[in-house]
Amino acid sequence: MIHSFRLRLGLFSALLCGLALGAFGLGAWWLMRDMRIERIDREIRSQAEREVARTRSPAEWQRIEARLAADFGIRDGADLLLLVQDGAGSVVYRTARWPGGLDATRLPWPAGRPFPPPQPGSPPGARPVAIASSVPGQPWHIGLASSDHARVAIAIDTRIIDADMANVRNAFALSLPPVLALIGLGAWAVSGRALRPLEKLTAASRRVTAEGLDRRIPATGEDQEFAELIEVFNGMLERLARSFTQAHRFSADAAHELKTPLAILQGQLERAIQLAESGSAMQVELTSILDEVRRLSTISRKLLLLSQADAGRLNIHREAISLSLALEELIEDARMLAPHLQVSGRILPGLVMQADGGLLRQILHNLLSNAIKYNVEQGWIHISTTTLPQGVEVIVANSSADIPAAERDRIFERFYRADPARSRNVEGVGLGLSVSREIARAHGGDLALQSGGDGQVQFALRLPARMDLDPSVDRSIAPVRPQEY
Repeated sequence: MIHSFRLRLGLFSALLCGLALGAFGLGAWWLMRDMRIERIDREIRSQAEREVARTRSPAEWQRIEARLAADFGIRDGADLLLLVQDGAGSVVYRTARWPGGLDATRLPWPAGRPFPPPQPGSPPGARPVAIASSVPGQPWHIGLASSDHARVAIAIDTRIIDADMANVRNAFALSLPPVLALIGLGAWAVSGRALRPLEKLTAASRRVTAEGLDRRIPATGEDQEFAELIEVFNGMLERLARSFTQAHRFSADAAHELKTPLAILQGQLERAIQLAESGSAMQVELTSILDEVRRLSTISRKLLLLSQADAGRLNIHREAISLSLALEELIEDARMLAPHLQVSGRILPGLVMQADGGLLRQILHNLLSNAIKYNVEQGWIHISTTTLPQGVEVIVANSSADIPAAERDRIFERFYRADPARSRNVEGVGLGLSVSREIARAHGGDLALQSGGDGQVQFALRLPARMDLDPSVDRSIAPVRPQEY
């Protein structure tokens, strides 16, 4: 099925015009054929009526036959027949190539008689009677004229008309495809101009982001139907902008307002835990409450970060950061936090980027935290780097249970966790990957799930970075090699 509206419109226009032109051509062809046959009937009847009133010798009738062929535009003499009989019914002249299947005695002479005898009292030279007729089963149209002293038959082979009409039909058939192609291209071009406002809407829709909700499409100069559609689209953008602003303000204000009371509550709980008797039930209960408060503080910080990213106001304090050193520290942290796992790395030296150090380390620690939490018993973690044309790619892979295909597309959704019950067996609130991807995009990079099957999970962090290497080293002799950790 063709999914392009412009292409369908062009093809439909060509098909519709083809049907219309075909019907018109067929009707015109039949009309032209009938008109030519009618004209020939009229002319041969007129010629027969004129010639029946004259008396000529056979030689003269032969010249008349040649003249008639020239008058009718007949090139082949076999396509014209001439028969002249006198008053007694004897043949005065007959075409040499008279067809044997055409019996002169069976021709429909005027008045339906084989020969009209003179009427009693008729003056000599009375006006002759002429008709034009076709012969059943024969391709001939014959003009017949009778007078009191002679009768004349002039016949023309209608196959010459059919040959001419075949040429007309062939010329029409040959010219139809180019005409239909031009019609289709014209409809395609006109529809493209007509759909230009829709292209503006499509381009505007692609630009609709958190930073582009204030964009509007001017409807000035557009047709009434498209102007109305543009106004509706602009109204939708206005409503989306208001809703998004309200949602952003709510999440930002809520996270900001919770920040202070949660900090106060955390401090009071920590002091109460210190004052409580060591190992008492009260201390255990307060410690559990403190864990929940810290969890709420983490959620509020991440929500505030996400609201800033959605609004395009994520504050990035860029400075020169050694990505290689940060990854080396990440590997050391992994070995310290997860001694039961096999941790390895393959890091390129000299990777430097302009980034916010705190936010960059937050991405790396989120990825490491997930690699540890969702690992298997006696599993492994591997961190590696690969250079790209415009940056570097950091791969964080770990052994894990396979992620179902339906969940891979949702893994970056906010508050989404693979555990449908969101149990507390695995710490987290489902915001780490969302926050990490927003931070990566704010730095001009991206974060993606590269693999979630075959017993492993692999995340690819792409960042704009550069390699600061010792210029005295000849790269062609001593290429940079990754360091194993």
